[in-house]
This record gives sequence, C-alpha cells and structure tokens, in this order.
Amino acid sequence: MLMYNVHLDWKRDTEDFKYNTYNRKHTLFFNGGPKIEVNSSSNFIRNPQFHSPEELLIASLSSCMLLTFLSICCKQGYVVNDYFAQGYCHLDVKQHCISDLILCPVIKFEPSSKPDTLTLKNLFEQAHKDCFIANSLKVNIRINPSFAEE
Repeated sequence: MLMYNVHLDWKRDTEDFKYNTYNRKHTLFFNGGPKIEVNSSSNFIRNPQFHSPEELLIASLSSCMLLTFLSICCKQGYVVNDYFAQGYCHLDVKQHCISDLILCPVIKFEPSSKPDTLTLKNLFEQAHKDCFIANSLKVNIRINPSFAEE
C-alpha cells in the first residue's frame, strides 16, 4: 500500500480569537514538494491571494483524472497533444458539503489517432473508474469531455 503525507501549520497572529478576525491562512507542506498557502473558501472570510481547500479538492481530482486519462490513451494507442480542463466545485451550504464536482476537459489528439465521440466518452468512463481520487470521493462527479478545435 502506498502512503502520501502532508503536514499543515497554522498559528494565531491576532490579539483576539474572534470569528470575524482570526487568521484563516495556513500552510501545507508536502514531502519533497513546494508549500502551498491556503485560506478559507469565498463563502467565509477569505484572502483571495491564497487557495481554498475546495479549490485544492477540484484541482486534485482534475490532476488525477488527467494522469489516468493519459495513461489509458497511451496504452490504447491514442496520442494526446493537448488537454485543458475547467473544474467546478459546488458547495451546498445548507448541508455543509460539496454537492458535486464537474470537470470539462477539452482534448486535442494527434489527427491520425483521434477517437470518435463515443470512444472519447468511454475513455473518460474508464478514467473515472480508475482514478484513485474519484474513487475516494462520495460526491457526485460529472465529466463533460469535448474535442479541441482543429
């Protein structure tokens, strides 16, 4: 079994500890990688120069889906030249949860190995099944792939 670790550091930097004034900025340190400064989401008190946990969640899913999709395409002989994805994370503030995650990847293939639309859909269905992060989340995940303009 593989294991990944991260450590988080937060320190109070205000005199008081009141809801509207305490510092929400914290730092994530990764094993061998760069640190990331994080803050609360835009629904709460936020400093927009830092990422929110919700943004990091959709970024992790998007990245994992890309890497899984590329692996499947490579093994099946589809040559991917470009991949761009827009990701959306919807919060249900009444239920205090993320209601759904949506990925909208746009892919450009080498013309000689471009799959048809149904095959593209099937490639993403397989990527969804094989993606470790997607398999770990109970939230509804929708993937809406499309081809890049030639």
